[in-house]
Amino acid sequence: MPAVGLLPGGGIAAPAASVVTPSKLCPEQSHRVIAVLDEAAQKLTFLDSITPDVLQHRDELSRFVGDEISRIIHEQRTLEERYETLIAQRSALKGLSNKTQYKEVQGEIQDVSRALRDSTRNLCRNLKDNPNISGNLAKIQRERGELIDLLHRTCRELVDEGQVHGVIKVVEEDRTSQMRQSELQTREAEATVAVKRLEKDLGAERAEHARQAQSHRETLAALKETLAEVKGRTSVDVKYGRKEHNARVSALLRVHRQAERDLDARVAERERARAVESAAHAETMAFLERKRAALIEELDAWEARYAAEHGELTRRHAALAAARDDGLARLAAAQARRAAEVAAEANRAREREEAARSLRQARELARRQNVAARRIQRLFHAHARLAAERRAGKGKKPKGGKGAGKKKKK
Repeated sequence: MPAVGLLPGGGIAAPAASVVTPSKLCPEQSHRVIAVLDEAAQKLTFLDSITPDVLQHRDELSRFVGDEISRIIHEQRTLEERYETLIAQRSALKGLSNKTQYKEVQGEIQDVSRALRDSTRNLCRNLKDNPNISGNLAKIQRERGELIDLLHRTCRELVDEGQVHGVIKVVEEDRTSQMRQSELQTREAEATVAVKRLEKDLGAERAEHARQAQSHRETLAALKETLAEVKGRTSVDVKYGRKEHNARVSALLRVHRQAERDLDARVAERERARAVESAAHAETMAFLERKRAALIEELDAWEARYAAEHGELTRRHAALAAARDDGLARLAAAQARRAAEVAAEANRAREREEAARSLRQARELARRQNVAARRIQRLFHAHARLAAERRAGKGKKPKGGKGAGKKKKK
């Protein structure tokens, strides 16, 4: 179905044959969004300027984060995934007449949200007691800078074009990268489980083969002992019983030789299967070794990058220290002005709350209009197909009609 774009004010653009680019926002919406993004960028910049200098405590920051922090992080990721799943279930159950499941999902969402907040507070408390390493700090500063740059670019796009292509592109790239990493981890886990299962099956087959071979050897030994006893007891009746006993022994030997040939064939088949499994295991191990080498190269690259950026961060530290002193002076002046701005800030908060409420109402209206537009599209396509079929039926004529017309002309 063709894409549908949003018009300024919450309307829906008409469908097109090709991909439709997002419509421009109206000037009022653009100014509101720019104000919010500019305020966020200023707060991030201010946060970057007042961030404490932890590079001086590099020895303390290099301590290994304990198992408790790792467990909390893993638990928090699990809760986030569960929260996303419940949100999707709630959206699917919203239109149903039976609200029992919807209420149950809503209650579970509240429980998961509460657990997620508790986990976040616990993680923050543990991280305060056991700070992160300097590499993570550099990553946080870099990502903060990229986010500030993205906010500025988005503001410029809104001013110039009234659109937010940059934000959409960054979100899609992050989502694609996360999906690729998840698929790679799933494939590696499946390969590991398959190798372990095949090794277990091969061990069981070997044990079964050894048990059967031992059983047949014991049977042959017992038969040989029986044959010796029979020969001893029938030494007097050699002339009369030799042929009978020889025939019986020959029959038994033929049976056991056939059984031995069958066992040899089964052993050969198991050996071929073992060779195939060994080849698959070797290929899997080679792949894992290549993966390990690639990860080692990536680790070396990151370590080289850390060494290269350390000097730059040291110089930036000196500049930031000077900027921090200047910022503290300005902060003191700003705190003096803060008392006069409290009333104005309260009014702005009420205005932002009203704007957020209007935005939620506009989004709900846009969603309903989008659903209506899709229904109109389906009806339009059905009507177009029916009209095309009718035109095709009217365009067909009998084969003799053309010749008859020519005869009348003559």
